[in-house]
Amino acid sequence: MFKWLNSSKPAPEALELETKLAQLEALEERYAEVQTEYVTLQNALAAFKLRYWRRVGGLYARLDALRAEVAVLRARNAPQDAMRRAAVQATSSQARASAEAAREIEADPGQEDFSPSDELRKYYRMAARIVHPDRAGDEADRSLRDEIMARVNVAYRDGHVHTIQTLIDEYQMRSQPGDEDAATRLIRTIRLMSRIREQIAEISQASASLRESGLYRLYRAVEDAEARGEDRLRSIEAGIERDIQRTEAELKRLSQVEPTPPAVAAGTKPEATEAAETDAGTAAETPSPRATGALVCSQAELEIARLLDELGLDFSYREPIAGVDHSEEREPAFTIRNSRKEAMFWEHLPVLDNPEARERWQARQGWFAARGFETGFNLVVTRDESDGSFDALRLKRMAEYVRSQWS
Repeated sequence: MFKWLNSSKPAPEALELETKLAQLEALEERYAEVQTEYVTLQNALAAFKLRYWRRVGGLYARLDALRAEVAVLRARNAPQDAMRRAAVQATSSQARASAEAAREIEADPGQEDFSPSDELRKYYRMAARIVHPDRAGDEADRSLRDEIMARVNVAYRDGHVHTIQTLIDEYQMRSQPGDEDAATRLIRTIRLMSRIREQIAEISQASASLRESGLYRLYRAVEDAEARGEDRLRSIEAGIERDIQRTEAELKRLSQVEPTPPAVAAGTKPEATEAAETDAGTAAETPSPRATGALVCSQAELEIARLLDELGLDFSYREPIAGVDHSEEREPAFTIRNSRKEAMFWEHLPVLDNPEARERWQARQGWFAARGFETGFNLVVTRDESDGSFDALRLKRMAEYVRSQWS
């Protein structure tokens, strides 16, 4: 009677635990794989970014310093122009930031290349599988895992295989797993599997985001060009050097212009002064009735709003794009609607003279393209000039083109 009480068969929770542990092992292998892929890509991009800035950082610092000098002379030659006074502050701030960044790059001892060996990748994967913090049983264990994994990441970046092996051994010696019955271990294992699945999804998304970044696209372009024996970074340097030459010529020209006398600036403006103040893209000071209600961000956008209103186009400013999840909303500078209520966007860009700004614009442009808004069709893009001013005539022609295509 009740022979089952004396049965040597494993308890159901023990059998279930065995199944879950096998599934957990497969998940841990997958976690280690995606984590290694992500950290490898992250380190490769960090090394490339350092290499990139070592090549062009000094040139950008020189260009930004020249643009700041140009802005000072433009403001001196048109003292009534508030936008030019604001440009002095903006360009000076950018010049200081670029100079500081160039100094930091010079002092950075980091490597410009990251090409991990198969052995290094193997031991990093092992460490990620054994040490990752989501396997922690309590806060003390999590703290230990965080500490060890941080040191593993540094060793991986520096290419130290032996250090990673030592850190794995150190963790296994310092960790003290407690005694648990099968039921408790089963519950903990199920929870751990859930956390690891979430981590795999998050890391996979982080890797995808890196591959969608402007920095990654530049990295791939440079790598592909070098595989063909071409120096893409040299082409970028040459472009900046040409900008420097143009800015130096502009600085020389402006330095030969007599500054506006204070008496003229303070009194009634003669026609010559008014003409000078509208030169190089300075827009009319009076906003249109439509533009007055919109908090436009720049003088160029104010001019665009005035032109659209003058041409009788139906437009709005910073209108959120409808029909998408709120977390993914974008607000194009101008939304212009035709008689069929179809939308066209107009974006006006400032000077994109650093990789981060260009990367943000590329991501924004990609987001628009994924939703059917393509440059040259239903997405109009204009830009400030290299000195921060804008070409008023070009904006007018673009507004007339929009009216001809979209009214």
